[in-house]
Amino acid sequence: MRRLSTERLHIGYGEKTIVSDLTLEIPDQKITTIIGSNGCGKSTLLKAMTRIIPYQSGSVILDGASISMEDTKSLAKKMAILPQNPESAAGLTVGELVSYGRFPYQKGFGRLNKKDIEVIDWALEETGILPFKYQPVDALSGGQRQRVWIAMSLAQETEMIFLDEPTTYLDMAHQLEVLELLQKLNREQGRTIVMVLHDLNQAARFADHIIALKEGKVVKAGSSEAVIQKEVLQEVFKIDAEIGRDPRTNKPMCITYNLLKGEDDNEKDTYANPALIRAYS
Repeated sequence: MRRLSTERLHIGYGEKTIVSDLTLEIPDQKITTIIGSNGCGKSTLLKAMTRIIPYQSGSVILDGASISMEDTKSLAKKMAILPQNPESAAGLTVGELVSYGRFPYQKGFGRLNKKDIEVIDWALEETGILPFKYQPVDALSGGQRQRVWIAMSLAQETEMIFLDEPTTYLDMAHQLEVLELLQKLNREQGRTIVMVLHDLNQAARFADHIIALKEGKVVKAGSSEAVIQKEVLQEVFKIDAEIGRDPRTNKPMCITYNLLKGEDDNEKDTYANPALIRAYS
């Protein structure tokens, strides 16, 4: 089922084009991960799909209509976004920050009603941080703070949650904690999750659908088996990867890799396979 898609999307900053003529679909009630090298347009695409930044031409279609025509509060009831390195005002408690997710539903002076409080407590319970409700956000660990931001997204009661590198700066345990939470929200509540990840093995393990970008264009989109392939990773990241299988999930995984360097590099690559370099060039 398709609810969200882009059609010939063009995004740029000044004269610099970031995304050009991009058409793609986001599967509903699935986990989609966007991968690609730095500067390829991943975060830009995420922001354009959630109307944080404008696009120059093309369209983002949600439920059959362009998001450019959607009322801001109505759109905020359908999709929530967790940006990179979110920052809260100093001194806010966990409960206060999560309550900001109720903004699209507030009227008048914006006071919380009984329904708002019930939803906030439910979001805190779902993310496992209800015991921290009255504690300052600044006093929590990185993984706990990330859960608070996800709880705020849940309090927004949207069916779609977008996350830009949600595991950045977290240690391995907290990364896994956040990704397992997102997987739980998808499987138990049918939330559509769209996120940017740098770790290929995390993308392969948790995503139902992967979009590999290069210079603002889709190189490959599909299941982890279709995208985490030697040839795809060569084109997207310029690496010579060895692909195996995760013994616990049976998903493809990048076991090791070397850099591929083209003829225009001024130094010899003593690690990559010369035959692959010639093929890539």
